Formats: sequence, C-alpha cells, structure tokens
Amino acid sequence: MDRSDKSRNPAADLTDDLVVEILSRLPVKSVCRFKCVSWHWRGLITHRAHRKKLSQSLSGFFHGSTSLLADVLIVPDFVSILVEEEQPVSDPSLSFLLGYRTIVPKDCCNGLLFCYCWKVSPRDEFDYVVCNPVTAKWRILPLSDRKSQVYVSRLGFDPAVSSHFHLFSMLEDVEGYITGVDIYSSKVGAWSHSENGWGDDVALYDRSVFLNGMLHFISLDSTIVAVDREGKSWRTIPLLDTMGAENIWNLNAAFIDQSQGRLHYLNVRERDASTLSVWILENYQSGEWNFKYNISTSQLFGYKGLINGGQYTLIAIHPDCSLIFYIMYGGNVLMSYGMDHGEVRPVCDLREKIYGSRPYLPYVPLFTESLANHD
Repeated sequence: MDRSDKSRNPAADLTDDLVVEILSRLPVKSVCRFKCVSWHWRGLITHRAHRKKLSQSLSGFFHGSTSLLADVLIVPDFVSILVEEEQPVSDPSLSFLLGYRTIVPKDCCNGLLFCYCWKVSPRDEFDYVVCNPVTAKWRILPLSDRKSQVYVSRLGFDPAVSSHFHLFSMLEDVEGYITGVDIYSSKVGAWSHSENGWGDDVALYDRSVFLNGMLHFISLDSTIVAVDREGKSWRTIPLLDTMGAENIWNLNAAFIDQSQGRLHYLNVRERDASTLSVWILENYQSGEWNFKYNISTSQLFGYKGLINGGQYTLIAIHPDCSLIFYIMYGGNVLMSYGMDHGEVRPVCDLREKIYGSRPYLPYVPLFTESLANHD
C-alpha cells in the first residue's frame, strides 16, 4: 500500500492483535458497528478465538420444542437472529447433556442456560442443570430441600462481576404468596434460605429480570420487587398510577425486561388493550420512571384490538437497542419492532407455529472456557 492509501486509511497500519485489543475496550454497540468497516474487520470480530475478548450481543432465543421421537417430549432448540457464519450455538439440542430424556430450557442469563432435565432412569426424577451452550460445559445442582414449595426458579449471573452464578428459587405458600427464597451459589456449592423481605401477601408474575445484582419481578399489586444474590436486600420499586396492570389476572398485561442497562416495563391498560405503553427506570437508585413510547397494535399488525398473550406474544427487548421481539398467535415468524423509528420487520421463520405464551429465552453467548470452574 502506498503512502496516499495509508493517509486515507490510518487503521491500515494496525495489526490484527492491536485492532482486537482496541475493540475489546468498547461497548457492544460500537463493536457491532465496526463490523461494517470492512470484511476483514468483520472476520476479526466474528472469529471464535477473538469473541472471548469482545463484548457480545443477542444472538437468538432458546426454547423448548415438541418432539415425537421415541419418548422424548421436549427438546431444546435455538432460533438464531445472526447470519450462519456468526451463529455461536453449534448444538442447539444440548446433546452434550447426557442421560436425560427431556430437557426444558427455563431461563437464560448472560450466556448461561438453566434447564429442568428429566432422567432416562429413574423416569420420575429430574435435575437442575446450568450449562454454557457455547462451550458445552455444564453443572448439575442439588435440589433445594423446599423444592415442593418452589413457585419459580431463575438464574442470576454477571460475568463482569464474577465467574460464579446464583439460582433463585422463589417459595410460595398454598395461597400463592411468597414466603421466601432459596438461593444456590456455585461458589459455595450449596443452598441458603432467606425469609420474605417484601412484606405480607406478595404474589408474582413469573417473568423476571436479573440486573444490578438483583432479581426483579412484577408483583400482582403493581410494584417491582427485587432480591439480591445473598437474599439480604429486598427492595420494592413503586410504579406510577398510570403504569399498573388493571387486570392482575391477565398474566400478560405487564412485561419487564432490561435494555441498555436499564429496566423496562411494558403494560396494557384494560380500557385500551390495543395500546402497549413502555416505561424506563431512568434512575435505578431513586426509582424514577420515565414514559417513553405508546405502541398501537395497528403499528405492529396493521389493525387494532389485539391483546398481548391472546393474539400476540411479547418475547423480549433487545439488550442493546430499542427493539421489541414478538410473535403473532398461531404464526411462525419472529417479528421485530424498532421503537425509535416505528419499523416493523420479519426476523426469521420458526420451526413451529406459536400458540399461547411459550417462553423464548433471549441468549447472549459467553465464550469463556469454564463454568464457574466446574465441568
């Protein structure tokens, strides 16, 4: 390359190792933009050896797929939103989890996947398993002593803080009110128990978000409640009067997720079921909510009157941009809606038509070689 070429492209003098080192210090949105610099840079960013160093973004969704093979009822599957050469999951059925006849994905958190795994023998026994689908590393967890009281179990993991994960099992009484939490620590290798710190008569929607070291739920009395990894800090974040779900028994009337490091809350008001409202927790410490968008189902589908959980299902908000993923009831196309510009786009075809609110778990790959130092 002559001097004039170099003056037009100063980056041409950078070695590949130096480019990767620079990119490793950038946030994920910037790394994604640099894929467009050149095919060479795109190859550097998507190379498996370099992805260990670079920030990763959403690559797709894990879900349980019905199978008619032998006595296998549910097998894991993965819906990728990336081009084929960038797909991180080579074994979406998780066949490396040996000795199980049914594997049900239950939760994803920052690259780890939590599953219920029913054994081949004895057939009525199951394990809690946490795995890394990219590296095929996995770990069997002991069951909690209070497993019969578990309402829902959710994963908490932040590789920027620790290589260890936590599993939260929320406990309930016979009336469905939360009594406490059992928390498994992969560092300690054992469960701990904490009594409910939110107060009496708290019941939860089952959708959760792990953010800022705490697991968040929506309560049926229209608050956000959270508990930390040690079960010591229990927090209640009030919602504004206009944010509460009017029909608390509609389990799809309210929805939470995290995007760009902030908690997002979406709700549908019973008097206007065609409008989906989006709120962002701008100040996590003070609990300050800001209204951001009103989205009409006419923007999503071309006509009004559709209800979340009835005619369509919200899947997730992209963790790095203002993009909502959703699926039409009875449809087999994953759709996206860009909240900033109002753009509706098909993302990919699904293997099965969707009926009801089967969970599709957003997955951000983790390329580290170990799972909290356990194989």
